Amino acid sequence: MRPHVELIQQVDLCWHVAELPRSQGDARQRNMSYDEEDGSASTLVHFDSAWSRPGGYHHADTEWYILSGRVKLGERLLTKGMYFRAPAGLCVPAMTADAGTEVLLFREYGDWGFSVSKKNRSKFVPRGLNTLSKEPGSLTVVDVARLDWLPNIYEGDTQRYLKLKMLYHDQAPPDQPRRGFMTMICWAPPGWSDSRLVHHPVFEEAYSLEGRLDYNFGPLGEGTYFFRPAKVKHGHFTAGEEKGYLGIFRLDGSLINWITVEERVIVEGKAINYDPVKQAPLMAGIPVRSRSVGEWDLDGQ
Repeated sequence: MRPHVELIQQVDLCWHVAELPRSQGDARQRNMSYDEEDGSASTLVHFDSAWSRPGGYHHADTEWYILSGRVKLGERLLTKGMYFRAPAGLCVPAMTADAGTEVLLFREYGDWGFSVSKKNRSKFVPRGLNTLSKEPGSLTVVDVARLDWLPNIYEGDTQRYLKLKMLYHDQAPPDQPRRGFMTMICWAPPGWSDSRLVHHPVFEEAYSLEGRLDYNFGPLGEGTYFFRPAKVKHGHFTAGEEKGYLGIFRLDGSLINWITVEERVIVEGKAINYDPVKQAPLMAGIPVRSRSVGEWDLDGQ
């Protein structure tokens, strides 16, 4: 499984050669989170030169969100704020990207493998491995600017001011216990706040696009990322007063909020060979934290 990452500013991460086999051109990537067991990853990819790749299929369920520049998928031109998803094994058309283009590239349940082909993967190999409906899946292409904002039906009446744009939602049958793998854009208006502590039965990850959101793990500013495994509690939230907050979110199941109020977190113990005041405060469960986000505010948690 992927480790808990909370919070990482992408500019603090080193560049690697992009994992885009069978392609021509120079590209590099920053690994925001990486599952060493199955190859799933969330990366930011920068194309240093014009880039191209023939048609074929990914070995993992793959999503691209265009941060800047231009990507051509077959005859479709994708620009800033556009998105596509291809389930594993589904043949996608030839692709190109302009020099300077940046994208968020997410892959799930598989590594960076890509096979050049004019046909889908063999029918004997599953396609769309996170398609809970067990249907083969299809190519999804979305222009976020053309979508209407939807009320946040997942958060209840107290969260009615949050708005969503659904990019992908796995519409699995009602009898599926974890129906609804989803990718979405979430917007919190300026000054929005929620004092509750929440956690979910599924993982949640987000990349901040604009604005700012403060909560117990620190500030989410533009370019900040987290990957939070299931059942990690988080809150309270306050959106920035000027722009509010805009981010892209992914979950591997239905967004169910388990709420905690009047919470108390107590960590107790006896220091044996160090001074907890001068050397290391006694605190359990600290996840990864980026240096740009700043020091832990231990007194405030």
